[in-house]
Amino acid sequence: MKADVQEPYREAARHRSSGWLDDVAPLLSSAALTLLGILVAIVLTDLLAIDSRQRTMLIFFAGILVLPVSTVTLQYWLDRRWPGVGRPFEALNVWCAVAALTSLVLVVLAAWAAGNGVIFWYRAGMHAARIVVFVYAALLLAACLSDMVLDQARSIIARASSRAVPSVALVLAFAAAVIVLFRIGPGHRHFSPLFDFVFRTLPGGFPDRSSLLLAIFTAVLLVTVGACLLMLERHLAATQPARLRLTQRVALACALLASTVLSFDFSLAGDPFHYMTVMGPALHLLHGGTLMVDTFSQYGPGPVLVTYLAFRLGPPSFAVANIAIQLCNVLFYALFITALWQSTRARMSATWFGLVFILFWLSAWDGGQGNVNAAPSVLGARYLPILLMAVGIGARTGARHSALVFLAGFLSGLWSIEAFVGTFALYSGSLALRNLRDRSYARLAKDLAIATVTMMSGLAALSVGTLLAAGSWPAFDVYLGFLSSYNPIAQFWSIPFDATFWGWIPILGGVVIAVAGCWLLVLDSKRSALLATSDTWLRHALPAAILTAITGSYFAARSVDYTVAIALLPFALLFIPTALWLADRALDGDRVAGILTALTTVAVLWASIFSCLYMFRIDSPYSLLPSECRYHDRCAPAALYTALRGKVDRELALRSTDNPWSLDDYDRAIVADAKHLIERYAANSPKVTMLLGEGANTQQMLSDITLMYANKWHTWPRSFTFSDELVPAIYARILATDVTLATGDLVVRRRDEASLGSLEKAILERLQARGSLCELRGSTPEVIAYRFEKTGDPQSPEACHEHQIDGEAAERSTAPLQDIASFINALRTAGHALPDGVLDYPALERAGVAVPPNLIAGRRLVSFSGSMSLQKRQSLLIIDLSLFPKTTCQQLLPAISQLAGVARIAITATSADEQDAPISQDRAKLLCAAERRFLRIIAAL
Repeated sequence: MKADVQEPYREAARHRSSGWLDDVAPLLSSAALTLLGILVAIVLTDLLAIDSRQRTMLIFFAGILVLPVSTVTLQYWLDRRWPGVGRPFEALNVWCAVAALTSLVLVVLAAWAAGNGVIFWYRAGMHAARIVVFVYAALLLAACLSDMVLDQARSIIARASSRAVPSVALVLAFAAAVIVLFRIGPGHRHFSPLFDFVFRTLPGGFPDRSSLLLAIFTAVLLVTVGACLLMLERHLAATQPARLRLTQRVALACALLASTVLSFDFSLAGDPFHYMTVMGPALHLLHGGTLMVDTFSQYGPGPVLVTYLAFRLGPPSFAVANIAIQLCNVLFYALFITALWQSTRARMSATWFGLVFILFWLSAWDGGQGNVNAAPSVLGARYLPILLMAVGIGARTGARHSALVFLAGFLSGLWSIEAFVGTFALYSGSLALRNLRDRSYARLAKDLAIATVTMMSGLAALSVGTLLAAGSWPAFDVYLGFLSSYNPIAQFWSIPFDATFWGWIPILGGVVIAVAGCWLLVLDSKRSALLATSDTWLRHALPAAILTAITGSYFAARSVDYTVAIALLPFALLFIPTALWLADRALDGDRVAGILTALTTVAVLWASIFSCLYMFRIDSPYSLLPSECRYHDRCAPAALYTALRGKVDRELALRSTDNPWSLDDYDRAIVADAKHLIERYAANSPKVTMLLGEGANTQQMLSDITLMYANKWHTWPRSFTFSDELVPAIYARILATDVTLATGDLVVRRRDEASLGSLEKAILERLQARGSLCELRGSTPEVIAYRFEKTGDPQSPEACHEHQIDGEAAERSTAPLQDIASFINALRTAGHALPDGVLDYPALERAGVAVPPNLIAGRRLVSFSGSMSLQKRQSLLIIDLSLFPKTTCQQLLPAISQLAGVARIAITATSADEQDAPISQDRAKLLCAAERRFLRIIAAL
C-alpha cells in the first residue's frame, strides 16, 4: 500500500526531472527535420544529376545553416500559429527520422553480407532515402488535408505526453547509425572499422593481449578520474564554493601545462611537400623577398611569418619548421582547454576530458597511422585566430568587444583569407544573434561597425607595413589567385564525397543542434528555460558551432575520411559541456539523462581505448614525452634537447632518418649531388639558378629544397615552385622579372628535362636564348652543373663538352624494380591462401606474404612514392601503381613486363588498354609519352 501511495509522487518527480526535454524537444525536432531535409537534398541532387563536388557543398551548407534555421523557424511558427499542431509535427519529424536511420542501418547490414556490397549500398540506400522522403511527405500531406488524422495524432500524443520515448529512440537510432554507417565496407572482417583496432591482424601481431588490457585499464582510469572530478565539483559547489573556484583555477593551470608538455612530438615528423608551402616563401623572405609583393603562399602570410621567425632563430630545415608549427598547435591546444574551462560549470572535469580529446585527436589522424604534425596546414597554423576569437567572446566578463577580441581580429587580418573570413563570421555572427535576441537593432549596427574596424586593423597594418618596406601595396589579388585552385569545387584540389564514410554525422549533429538552439533564442527571447542559459548558448555554443563548421568544411571539400578529425577538437567544445551537463542531471536521478550519459560514456571510453592503444605503442608515429622517457631513456630536459639537436644536424647532413614522411632516398641523393656542385662552383654566390624539377612524389620541389640546404635562393623571384605554377599572375611575374646572368654564373639542371615543370622549362628557354650552357666537371648521373656564357661575351678557353658519368643512375632508378619482383614472387607463392577481392596489407600479413619493407608505409601498400592497390581475381593478381615515375618510365616499363609471372601491363585501368608482356622498348616509349602516371600489372598465379 505504501508503495502504491508513493508511486504517483515518483512519477511526478520523474516528469519534473525530465522537464528539460520540453525545451530540448524543438531542437531534436529540428535536427530530425534537418536529417530528412538532407535526404531530400540527396534525392533531388541525384535526380538533377548535379556535379558531385557541387552536390557535396550544397548539402553541407544546407545541413549546417539553411536547414537548422528553417526547421526551427517552421516549428516555432506552427507552435505560435496553431498550438495544437506543433506537437504532432514534432512527433512526425522525430519518428520519421528514426525510421530513416533504421532503414539505412538495415541496408548497410544487408550490404555487409552481399557480394557486391558497395553497389548494393548505393542502389538500396538511395531507394531507402526516396521511400522515407515520400512516406514523410505523404504523412505530412494527410495531416494537412485531413482533420481526422490530425485529431488522432493529437489524442495519441495526449495519452503518451512524455517526450522521453521519441527523444531516446532518436538518440539510440542515431548512435546505431554512427556505428553501422561509420565506414561502409561490405565483407569487412569485423563489420566496422570502429572494432578493428581491438583485433590482431595476424596471430602474434598487434595488438597483443597485454597491450589491449593495459589500454582498456588506462581508458577506464581516465573516464573514472573525470567522473570523480565531476562529483568532487558538485560536492564543493554545495559545501565550499570559494575553495571550488580556487581548485578550478589550479586545474586550468595544470591542464594548460599538460597540454603543452605532453603533446609536443619529439619525432619532428614532416612531409617535405606540404611543409615547403610555408618554408619556400619563408626562405624567399630570408634572401630578400617581400611578403605579399613577390612572396606568396596559399596558407597566407601568417604561417609564413611564423616559419620565417623560426628560421631566424635556427638553421632552415624541416625540423626547425616542424617545431614552429608544433608551437602553433600547442597554443591551439591551450586555447582549446581555456575555451572548455569557460563554457561549463564542471571546469575540472571539462579540462580533464579536454586532455583526453587532445590525445584522441592525435591518435585519430589517418586511423592511428598518421601524425598531425606532418603537415603545417592541419590545425594551429590554419585556425589559431578563429579559436582565439572564440576564447575572447567566451571570456567571463561577457564583453562584446575586448582586447582579446581585438587581438584575434587583428591577427586574422595578418594570417590568411581563411582565418579572416572564419574569424569575422564568428565575431559578427555572435554579435548579430545577441542583438537580435535583445531586439536592439541600433546596437547591432554599432557592434558590426566596431567589428568591421577591428577586422580591418590587421589588413591595414599589413598594407602599411608592406608599403613602407617595399614601396608598394600588397598584391592581394595575386594572393587570392590561389583560390582558383584551392576551392571546394576545383578539380585540382577537391575530392568529392563517395558516400561510404559517414563518421562525420555526429559532428554535423552537434552543429545542427547548436545553431538551432541559438536561432530559437532569437525567435523566442521570452522562452524561460533557454533564456536562463542564453549567454552560454550565444557566447560558447555558437562560436564552437561556427568553428566546428569551418574546420569541418575541409572534409566537405576534400573528402578524405580521416581529415574529418580536423573538426574533432572544435566539436569537443560542444560535446564535453553537453555530456557533463547530462551527467550532472543523471546524478540527480534523471533517467533520460542517465541513458544519454551512458551513451556518451561508452563513446569516450572507446576513444580512450583507441588512443591509449595506438599512441603509446612502440612503433607509434609520435614520440611524445612518455615515449621518449620509456623507450629512449630521455627524461631530462638536457637529453631531450640533445636529441632534438641531433635530429636537426642529421637532416642538415642529408642523412637518412627514421621519419616515414622525410625525403625519399632517391630525392635525397639528387639534393646532395646538387648541393655538392653548388659548394664546389658557387660557394660565395647568394643566388643560384637551380632547375631540378619534380621529386619522387611528382611535385616540383627539389630546387627549393636544395637551395635551402645550401643556404642560398633562386635568381628568379620564386617562393615554392609547385605553388608558383598554380597562379597565372605569380607565374607571369616570375618570368617577367628581368634577370640577367653573367658569364661564369652557375646553372644546375636535372639531366632528364622531362622532370622539369613548366616554370623551370620556361626559365631554361630564356637562358638558352641569351647564351650557352657549358657543362662542368663533377656532374652526376642525375644532376648537371653548367657555366653560363652570355652571348657576345668572350668565350672561355675551356671548350664546352659532356663529361663521362658512372652508372649510378640506372642503379638508383631501377632499385624499386627489385622490390616489385620480390613482391610478385611472394604473392605467387602464397596465392592459394589469398582470398578473391581487394587485398590490403593486413590481409597479406594474415596470408603470410612477405612484403618488402620499401613497399610498406604504416599499414598501407606503396610504391614509387605513390599508393599501391592489389586485388585477386581467381588466378590473376592485379597490382595498380599510382604516381608512376615518368622520368624513368621508359627504362622501368620493359623491365617490369619481363618479370616472372607478369602476363599483361597497362597504363590505365581499362582492360582494352592492356598489353601482352613482355613489351619492347619502342612500345614502352609510346606508352610513357602519354604521361598517365599509372601502371597496372597483371600477374598470373
